[in-house]
Amino acid sequence: MNKVYLAGVGGMLGEAFYSQFGKKYQLKCTDIDVNEPWLSYLDFRDRAAYKDDVTSYEPDLIAHIGAFTSLEFCELNKHEAMRTNTESVEHAVDIANDLNIPILYISTAGIFGGKKECYDELDEPDPIGVYGRSKYLGELVVQENAKKFLILRAGWMM
Repeated sequence: MNKVYLAGVGGMLGEAFYSQFGKKYQLKCTDIDVNEPWLSYLDFRDRAAYKDDVTSYEPDLIAHIGAFTSLEFCELNKHEAMRTNTESVEHAVDIANDLNIPILYISTAGIFGGKKECYDELDEPDPIGVYGRSKYLGELVVQENAKKFLILRAGWMM
């Protein structure tokens, strides 16, 4: 694997991906907010634009990282949260399947209801709120439709 397409990497996690993997792999880094010189513009909610950009790059892996993560924003903007955090994942899965490459999907520990202090991959998701539900639905899209995938559930970012 040499070429990686990183979608939605204008935030803290995306910057960490860029700094950790930029020397080892050829990266194409995209975001709706081009706030760094290593980023190029892409609104991954636009299926055609997403597909064209990824297809022309010919990556070995798609990493779908971006999401609306503000709990308050998601509660107040349910449609936008679902469009960004769930529907865009469908686009990524379709593109990865068409290219026969794996997708890395970044989810969240927020898919759990918070009744336990520590969760593992065997625990049953019980999301509370729009953010957790939208990310869990994204996981289901990947699990049920992607040919090759890896899902990572990120905890608290510092």
